[in-house]
Amino acid sequence: MLLGMTRPRPSPQRNRPAQPVDAARIEAALMKVAALVADDPAFAPVFERLEAELAAAVQKERRLSEAQRRARTLLAQKARRATSSATCSSDAPLPYRSRSSR
Repeated sequence: MLLGMTRPRPSPQRNRPAQPVDAARIEAALMKVAALVADDPAFAPVFERLEAELAAAVQKERRLSEAQRRARTLLAQKARRATSSATCSSDAPLPYRSRSSR
């Protein structure tokens, strides 16, 4: 490198995507590439890659959505059990009593 010359610094935004890559974004890109493939088959590998990425993204979103649904159901069941067992009873043992003093 010549004296006095510095390397250009990479833009910090270049390393980060502007938006998260989700199924909707992949589908939008797929539509744009579909128009390119219609005119030039050289873009077919990009189209096929986007199709595969879209299928994977949709499957991931479904899996996460299903896990979230199951987690909410589990929490709701736990909350119902906690409220149903929180009834007062004179027969309930006190935490500081030993079993021998009953």
